[in-house]
Formats: sequence, structure tokens, C-alpha cells
Amino acid sequence: MEIKVELGNWQYNAGIVGLYEILKFSNENSVKIEENSIIFDSKELERFEEKYFSYLIDTYQKALPWYRVINYKDKVEKLLLDLELETFEKVIDENILEDMNAYIKGILKYYLKSKSIVSAYEFISADINPLEIEGELKTINLKKNETILDKKEEVLSNLYNIKKIIEYFELEQAKKYIAGKNIIYSIIKNGWSGVCFLYRIPKEKDIYKDYRNYFVMPVENYLQEDKSKYKYNCFNCDNKIKNLDNDFGFLVNTGFDVARKPSHVWNFQNDTAMCPICRLVYSCVPVGFSYVYGSGFFVNANVNMKNLININTKVKSDIYKEDKISGMYKVLAKELKEDIRYELEDIQLVRYDKEKYHFNILSKNVIRSIQNSKDDFDFLLDESFKENGEMYILIDEVMKRILNNENLFSLIHRVLYSKNSKKDKNYVTVSGIISMLKINFEMLKGAGYMEDKEKDIIIRGRVAGRELRKKYVGKDAEHKISGIAYRILNGIKTNNTGMTMDTIINSYMYCKEQVPSIITEILRDNELHRTIGYAFVAGLLGKDYNSNENKDSEKINGEEN
Repeated sequence: MEIKVELGNWQYNAGIVGLYEILKFSNENSVKIEENSIIFDSKELERFEEKYFSYLIDTYQKALPWYRVINYKDKVEKLLLDLELETFEKVIDENILEDMNAYIKGILKYYLKSKSIVSAYEFISADINPLEIEGELKTINLKKNETILDKKEEVLSNLYNIKKIIEYFELEQAKKYIAGKNIIYSIIKNGWSGVCFLYRIPKEKDIYKDYRNYFVMPVENYLQEDKSKYKYNCFNCDNKIKNLDNDFGFLVNTGFDVARKPSHVWNFQNDTAMCPICRLVYSCVPVGFSYVYGSGFFVNANVNMKNLININTKVKSDIYKEDKISGMYKVLAKELKEDIRYELEDIQLVRYDKEKYHFNILSKNVIRSIQNSKDDFDFLLDESFKENGEMYILIDEVMKRILNNENLFSLIHRVLYSKNSKKDKNYVTVSGIISMLKINFEMLKGAGYMEDKEKDIIIRGRVAGRELRKKYVGKDAEHKISGIAYRILNGIKTNNTGMTMDTIINSYMYCKEQVPSIITEILRDNELHRTIGYAFVAGLLGKDYNSNENKDSEKINGEEN
């Protein structure tokens, strides 16, 4: 029997994408895409619980505690092999000892005793007890006058025990149940909770059986039922349903307990319920989202089913491509700036962060601004700055503001202030700052500002600042630059064009140089004040510790500057 699932609201669409990905992962030809729907045969529900977890484990395994345990395998095997060929003291040194201690304390001692992982041990057939081996592991610290050789027996004992634990975790059943438990508490709980294995006290200990009993079997039974006498309809797809037992309460932050909060429905009488097929789809919501370090997002590009699936599957594959996990904002920026299709429509972006959903509409102007600035985004990669003890990734901060339709002036100010006062904690190049100003220029232009201005005002402002810096360096007055930059930044922040102009003019008078014409543009309006002013300060601060500071070779009127 064929099952057809059609586009709906954003959350249902996320479930559809997740369902599609699971079916496609297990069988390339198992699901067909139509204009506004996907179609698959009910026989694909056989062992669906296995497919569900297998897909999630395969996708997110590098971020799981299970993987962190086995990821030490190559190091252990190399050390044991080297010990067969060389003497102990030639192979083991204090760095290796420190690394092993960190693994034992930070990974094994922490994860092997966690309740969720311990509960998986009963489903794994093996001759060893991981908790007993964990108890034998001890961090090794050298006391005064002790050498590595004095700890030989303890080191060897740790190595062999670590090897046993890794072999245990690599068992097929261990991956199935331990990684499965990891997936539940790192991915699945973001989308739904309070039922099945996420019920406070689950009735079934086996997570695979529990998922099948709760989500899959009801669908198989529902397909065989005579529905002619059913008097209710699914709130989502309008299929006939027997009763209103399957409510939306299990969906995180969107569902509600109909028994405790009847005020959410008309006249305090609940009429919102779903059929078993829709409940299965909603169980796939965590699969449809793309998650990185606890945060996730879903692009509801619902013009048609193919478009919806393509952008979300591509984004997820780019995040977990090869061995390195990329940040979601970096991948999203890459996708939007490279694919011209998304310039033609408004796109809803749903973000999951700190256990809440956040919604943004990427308008045509925002997407067009990103695509017009695609080269500038490349300069934001791998740049960061530290503020109040917290590290900020530049491309993430830029994308957050773009998604919220905010300009970048406040971020640019923070970066420049940090660059001026805390050089050792600022890893943003002048190229990165100039790129932010160019991206911001595109956004302002899309919003109706600076329509009669060209982007070269940013480069001219930067060049003016850089040339003034050279004059100060030539006069052995480089120590004055920081104070000048601080006063200009203060003038921009307080929107005091008088303070900004007085500081700049006095700086040129000190060097007995003529003020460039670009500086007078500052007086025209607030956006020019901030845009040219920040570009000037970026050029004034110039090079710091970073040897790649001048990697952006600028050209004005055909000449390099």
C-alpha cells in the first residue's frame, strides 16, 4: 500500500524531510518525490526503527560520546605497536602521559558511568564488564624525582584496559545501543519528548522496540483498519481517525498538554489530534533539522518538495562533510551565497537554540545582499575575537544579525574596539572588518539607504586611514594611533560627527598633511559617518600580529593601494 505525505506547516515539513532522508538512506529507490508530496510503499516501514537510528548515528556519530571513546583507538594501537619495537622510555613521554590522563579523566571516567550509557550495557553481549575495567583505570602523575620508567606497569595496564574498552564500544550491539542512547539525548529530545523512550519512566527498556511500538506499529495497524465509521479528522492531513488520543503534546515548544491546558483550544474542548501516519512524520522532526553543538536549523523553502529536500539535505551534508564539523552559520552562508535559486523567493528559517525555536524570514533583499557579497564572506572564515572571556566566531555573529535583519555597525564597533585595546585576544584581520563593512553596505542599499553611493567609499576610507598610519610611523609617533582610534570610535558610537571630524583633522594637522576628500563625506549622514569612519579606523589600526593582514589587495580606479 502506498503512503502519500504532503507539505504542511514548517514543523511537519521538517518531519517530511527527516522521513525522506531515513528512507533514502536505507534504500535509494524507496521514496518518490512529487511536486508537493513524497510517496513510499508501506513495506518500507519494516524495521523502520532500525533505519531511524542508523541514519541519525551515521550522520552525527562524530559528535557523539560513543565516538569520543573509540576515537582514541589509533593512538593506543600505535603506542602498543611502538612498545613492541622500542624500549618503554623511548615511546612514552610526559606529553603522551598527559594526553592519556586527559582521555581517561575527561572521556572514560565521565561517559562510562553516565546513566544513559550504563542502561545500554544490558543489551550488549560481551565477556567484559566496562564498569569494572573503568574502575581499574587511574590517571598517572609523576611525583618529584620519579621518571616515566617508574610508572611502566601502570601505563601498560591503562593501555591494555583502554584497548579493551574501545573494542567493547566497537561491537555492533554497542554502537547500536550506546550510540542510540547518545542520539536520543543529543538530537531526538530537541524535537519531541515526554513519550516513548523519552517518557519519564519508559515501559520498554529496548529503545528500538519502544520506538516501533509507539510510532511504527500504530501506522501499520491504521492502514489495515476500516475507517468508514470514524467520526474525527486528523488536524494535519484531514484523514479519518477513531479518537483524539494522539494529540500534539509531545512536540517540543509547540505542542501542549490538552488535559492540563484546555484554554489553548476553542471553548476548552480539544479537537486537535493527528493520525498515526502524521505522528510518525512528526517523530522525524529531529531528523529533518541540522544540528551542530546543540543548536539546529531548518530551512522551510517550501515552494515545492524537491526544493525543500535539496537545500536541507545539502546543508546537512556540508556540515558533516569529511572529518571536520563546520559551523551551521558558515554552511548556511555558503549555501545562500552560492545558489542563485534562493534569490527568487522569501525563505523561512527556523532555528533551534537554547531549547527554543526562533523564526526568521530571509527576504529577497537579504538573500540578494548575501549573494552580492559572496567574496566578502570568504574573508570572515576562521576569524574570531574574545570579549569578556568569551570567544566569538565572526561569521556566526555576522549571520545572526543578517538573519534578524539587523545592520552590522554594533558588531563592527565591538571588533574594532577589541582590536584597538586587546590585540592579543583579537584574531580579526583588517580584511575581515572591511568585508563586514561591504556586506553591511549591501544590506543598507537593499533597505533603501546609500542608493546613490558606491562601495569604493569603504576602500577609500580604509586607504586614508592606512596612509595616515604610515605618516605616524614615519614620525615615530605610532604610540599615538591607539588614542586617536579610541576617540574616533567614541565619536561614531555617540553619533558625534564633530568629535569624529575634530579628531581626524587634528591628526592630519599633526602630520602637516591635507585631509582627503573622502573624509568630508562623513558629514553627509549617519550611515556615511559610521561606514567611512569605521573603514578609516580599520586602516589606521593596520597590521598587528597577523602576517596575513594585507591579504586583500584593494584596487581603486585600476590602481593597487
